[in-house]
Amino acid sequence: MKQRLLLLQEQLQTSIWFIPALFCLAGIGMAITILAWDRELTGLLPWLASLAMPVASARHILGVITGSLLSIGGVVFSVTMVALTLTSGQYGPKVLRQFLGDRDSKVCLGLFIGTSLYCLVTLAGYQDGDEPGVTVAVALLLTVTALASFVHFIHRSATDLQADQIIGRIGGDLCSTLAQLSDGRHLRTRSEDCRRWRRRARGIRPLHLAARESGYIQGIDYPELVTWCEAHGCAGLVLVRAGDFVARGTGLIKLYPRETGQVDPPLEELMRSVQTGPLRTPVQDPEYAITQLNQLAARALSPGINDPGTAITCIDWFSLAVAEIIDRDFPGKVFLSARGEPVLLARFTDFPGILKAFYAPARQFARENVPVLIALLESLIRLAELTTRADRLRVLASHGRQIRAALDSENHLDVDLNGVRRRLGKLQSVTGRRNVEGAGYNG
Repeated sequence: MKQRLLLLQEQLQTSIWFIPALFCLAGIGMAITILAWDRELTGLLPWLASLAMPVASARHILGVITGSLLSIGGVVFSVTMVALTLTSGQYGPKVLRQFLGDRDSKVCLGLFIGTSLYCLVTLAGYQDGDEPGVTVAVALLLTVTALASFVHFIHRSATDLQADQIIGRIGGDLCSTLAQLSDGRHLRTRSEDCRRWRRRARGIRPLHLAARESGYIQGIDYPELVTWCEAHGCAGLVLVRAGDFVARGTGLIKLYPRETGQVDPPLEELMRSVQTGPLRTPVQDPEYAITQLNQLAARALSPGINDPGTAITCIDWFSLAVAEIIDRDFPGKVFLSARGEPVLLARFTDFPGILKAFYAPARQFARENVPVLIALLESLIRLAELTTRADRLRVLASHGRQIRAALDSENHLDVDLNGVRRRLGKLQSVTGRRNVEGAGYNG
């Protein structure tokens, strides 16, 4: 259930219509409420009589406000579409989520449409004998608020199209995702001991559950799977993870019943634990933001753009996100029952996988670009200086060796390679020395 709520939150967050629809409902509700108050409050608070005006004047003012706000609302929508088009063309379609998830444009559009609806409903609610005052004052206040929001929206649209701003927001999302992935609260319910799970499943003929729809795995409700398997005496193996693309008929889950080769209960409830859709989402997918950074770096290093600075910014933000979890333990792949028994074995991204997801494509994109290769080595050195864990240092050193092998296959001037050689030597020195210092480290 929690997983479905997270996916629903993601869909609402990236939809253009949800927040404006809330403002529209709020505008209609405010109009009905304030119309009733306007007739009652004038008698209770005599000073409000100073705001009173003829119905014809009030209708004229609200009509002008309605037409003007609807026109500017069309401008807001047009600017939003232009920003999305420019972003998709220049930085790639995968970064569109950063703009679709931005609330400022939706709030601005909602204020204009909601205020217009407020004015329209108020116009329809006036009677010939009314002397409106509060309703017009509220309309003017909402108009000023909408215009201030429009100025803020134009400012944000101008700044958000800068590459550094986009990369910074993606890097912030990656920091948050990796922090959730390495949350220590998961350690108590997970284990790295896969042998216990294999012993439990050994010799049992598995029951295969296949995908009924094609698409990307958007989320897997692991607690629900664990509860189901524990209740029915099964061991489970999840063959996919969030972000994988599956075709209809692809294997998703294997069940290993404890006693027989078949499972009696219907499996419909179990299949609902795996959500598929046409798009990847950042829910449970730490490599989603890494893919966005890779796409930005690849476009920046393409011959048509040739912008190494943007690629280096992607490297800096990735190393910043990894620095936050460089010494943290990742939860194991085996889910435990309440009694501590291994119930479910799943696929998850570990620390080497996170580094490979970024450094391998970046190395391939930048093999002919010495400044970017130097930035990659500097990021590895920066991470190596933050840890004494032998396993993490070995992974960092291996990526340094891969960069060196990529350089050996290219033709570069010796003078250009001096900086690379110095950083390779420093990386080797740091990883070797700190590896020895942390030889007794147990994590």
